[in-house]
Amino acid sequence: MSKIKLSIDRLTPGLYIKLPCSWTAHPFLFGSFKIQDKEQVNVLQSLDFKHVLFYPEKSDCYPLPVNTDKAPEKSDAQKKIYLKALWAEKEQRVEEQQLYIHNLRKCENDFKQSLSAVRAINLKLENQATFALEDAKELITGTISKLNANDNAVLHLMEEGKEGDKYPCHIFHVAILALMLGKALALSEQELIHLGLGALFHDLGKNKIPNQIIYNNPNITTAEKNYLKMHVRYALDKISYIPNFPTPVTEIISQHHEYLDGSGYPKKLSGTQINQLTQIITIANEYDNLCNPMDKHPARSPYHALSYLYKNKNKQLNQEVLGLLVKELGIYPPGSIVQLSNGKIALVISVSRDNILQPNVLIFDPSIPKNNAPIISIGKLKLKIEKVILPTQLPENIKEYLNPRARINYYFEHTEHG
Repeated sequence: MSKIKLSIDRLTPGLYIKLPCSWTAHPFLFGSFKIQDKEQVNVLQSLDFKHVLFYPEKSDCYPLPVNTDKAPEKSDAQKKIYLKALWAEKEQRVEEQQLYIHNLRKCENDFKQSLSAVRAINLKLENQATFALEDAKELITGTISKLNANDNAVLHLMEEGKEGDKYPCHIFHVAILALMLGKALALSEQELIHLGLGALFHDLGKNKIPNQIIYNNPNITTAEKNYLKMHVRYALDKISYIPNFPTPVTEIISQHHEYLDGSGYPKKLSGTQINQLTQIITIANEYDNLCNPMDKHPARSPYHALSYLYKNKNKQLNQEVLGLLVKELGIYPPGSIVQLSNGKIALVISVSRDNILQPNVLIFDPSIPKNNAPIISIGKLKLKIEKVILPTQLPENIKEYLNPRARINYYFEHTEHG
């Protein structure tokens, strides 16, 4: 993309420019932007530089001619008022971002603690299965309590976690998504507990399947595929030795690969033969497997994973629950790479159920250090998402800056009551 060094006396609204100074040395939110009005021109001409970089291809018009007669400018007092307002807005955005990052860090710590509890539960399943069930109930009950703390949950994109955390991340992520869907369906407290336990134990039988089968799928033989399907039976065998294991959770484990059209396994159940809790788990499980495949299937972006479920699984999955998943995650779920209406590239990092079309995004702006990258609610700046971009299509400098996650994990922000 071409760029031209342009003297500031030729600036006019409609030009897309980049400022030749650090982010802290000017009052604008971004270091590159399209000039909106004459007031911005006046502020730009009052700053301590004589030239900017002008991008013709991203601009709506041409610069003013050289040595043009300048229109009457606003008084110095008017300039100062506008400049002060710009600095105040920028400072407010910085404060909002600091609070956002503070809440995000709390959310990440809570997620990591919960993930540690999931690891411990899986270890106990080997020799202390009864205690594992009790610990799982405690974790799920606590998670439900946190989820119920806010009517308008804010769902955040989490860090990827360690390579060895694929399995615990998967089952806990399925639990989080399933509980959010269960809450949206107004399930009872006991149903939510069964739902969460079903998520934590649904893939329990895979620990008896050789890794070369689990991780090499889809490049496995028909016989190996049939062996992989045995993980359902292995899980049922394991829980049969756990006293007082809840029957609804057993049903989830036995049915989580069944489809409404009868094309699933192991019993080819269909329609109402599959209970409601299982139908919720199946959707959460399918979505996470698309975003975070354990095997050699290519990972889909969150946006494309939702699209795939709608286009290819509409006869197999509960349409009401699938619609609720979009309402919870948004059309552009956290983890999506998007291009905004101002041309900026951004990573969606959180979404609110009450405002799913206007998520919080982290914006790529090379003039701002990566650690201070602007995080904004696109609605506040009257921006829109124009399209979704695959991470593989990003230039290396943008990919390094935005750090799109190889694994997509979510957790919700909640208010602690003391």
